[in-house]
Amino acid sequence: MPRCRTRSPPGAKASGGSGCRRSSTRPENSPEPLLKREIIYSIETAHRAKERDHMVTTVGYVGLGNMGGRLARRLQREHTLTVYDRSAATIDALVELGATAAPSAAAVAAASDIVFLCLPTSAHVRSALFDAEGVLAGAQPGTLIVDQTTGDPAQTRAMAAEVAERGCVLVDAPVSGGPMGADAGTIAIMVGAPDEVFARLQPILTVISPNVFHAGDVGCGHVIKLANNLLSAVHRAVSLEALALAQKNGVDGERALDILLASSGRNFYLETFVRSHVLSGKLTSGFTLELLHKDARLATQLGDHSGVPMFFGALAKEFYQLCINDQGPGAEVNNAALVMDRLAGTHLVPVNAEA
Repeated sequence: MPRCRTRSPPGAKASGGSGCRRSSTRPENSPEPLLKREIIYSIETAHRAKERDHMVTTVGYVGLGNMGGRLARRLQREHTLTVYDRSAATIDALVELGATAAPSAAAVAAASDIVFLCLPTSAHVRSALFDAEGVLAGAQPGTLIVDQTTGDPAQTRAMAAEVAERGCVLVDAPVSGGPMGADAGTIAIMVGAPDEVFARLQPILTVISPNVFHAGDVGCGHVIKLANNLLSAVHRAVSLEALALAQKNGVDGERALDILLASSGRNFYLETFVRSHVLSGKLTSGFTLELLHKDARLATQLGDHSGVPMFFGALAKEFYQLCINDQGPGAEVNNAALVMDRLAGTHLVPVNAEA
């Protein structure tokens, strides 16, 4: 096996980093575990490929779930991606379209100048960055890391400072518009980055969508994403409440929706999800109650820390906690309509709903 030539990032402890150091107590001819050997070899091979193609910006993606997979496919229209996810099936789907599979986040970073992440929470991002086979174990100094998670701004800023100590750059670029917007290339991308980093990143982000916005410095992308998701959470809850009110007092649900869509109370949730998911009974959307509650919790927490009253956001957060208690954390977000029906004695969702 070739000896590992990857360098530990600046500031890393001698015992940490890429996992490439051999134990001094291991006999010279003793084989290393197969997976570790494969990862080390993959990292070294990727670094050599980068040296050959140093004039080309290489792109990697870690986290190929409901949103990350779609965003990666958009990038793949103009970039050959190196990808990693814990799910082999999601990797295979991108490989079929031309991506290169990597055995770890470290191997993705070793092959990439820019590494995108899209994961459920900031805690998952921290693991993906700093674990033994995480991004920083394979990243070379100067690597740009772009977090597309809906994350905690305070944690993002803290991680950015730690990443900078390792010679790399972390910025945030969460998105809004859902799976449909990602597929259509219309999704909004909210970037928190210094001006010079945004200028470098913007042309690549426009491959995903032309709707790229510079929110401010690091963490500001996550701030405006939380503000947006809080507004969305409130719209969803109040829209269900208004529809239940109308139906309970004699107005058919479909008719109520038609009228509201032509009136001043219309909103994105009414326009996009109510007819297709709630009134149709097809509740599946790929987004869970747990994730929406997480976003509302982070938003109200940010308000608490910055002295902004969170009257309506706090009420919405508690409504989704009630929904989680009733439906379970992994239930579809549209199952909130089932909870509203039970509380109000209505039938917005047909009895044969596909929950």
